[in-house]
Amino acid sequence: MAGPRIPRRRRVFVGAEGESERAFAAWLRRLCDDQGLHLHLDVFVAGGGDGAGIVRRCAERCEKGKPYVRRLVLLDADRIPEDRMNDRAPEPIAAKADIDLILLEPDLEGVLLRLHKGQETRKPTRRNTESELRKLWPDYRKPPKADDLEKRFDLDDLRRAAKRDAHLRRLLEGLGLA
Repeated sequence: MAGPRIPRRRRVFVGAEGESERAFAAWLRRLCDDQGLHLHLDVFVAGGGDGAGIVRRCAERCEKGKPYVRRLVLLDADRIPEDRMNDRAPEPIAAKADIDLILLEPDLEGVLLRLHKGQETRKPTRRNTESELRKLWPDYRKPPKADDLEKRFDLDDLRRAAKRDAHLRRLLEGLGLA
């Protein structure tokens, strides 16, 4: 007699700019598992460079991989204006590759700052995100570890911040965490 059938995990591609975004994606994977979403987040670290280059490397990796139900790339928002000015805008490449570009405002540290209760409306600049984050999280180290994120934050923190951040909201909706 066969036991209950376990649903096959749906594959989601998550392009990460660097190790900090990889840790954030690993934490998201744990949240998805906790919610029983049966997703496999296939995280690819594209490395530095301009936004177009990062998205291009992610698009190439997506094409080589197995089929994905969703394609996401986490990218610092502060770099986009300069990239656009220098004809290196990532949006056209993302659109062509069916990638949902999730902009972290102004960077991952800014997102982590806003995950703290009462900080959801903060709009830190790139210059002060890390120092502002350390006021609330004195032992923060870059890149963070997924374990550190899991100990510090939960899904409610993410949902609360997403109410004020359209990109985070799209990320949560796309993963089924909203």
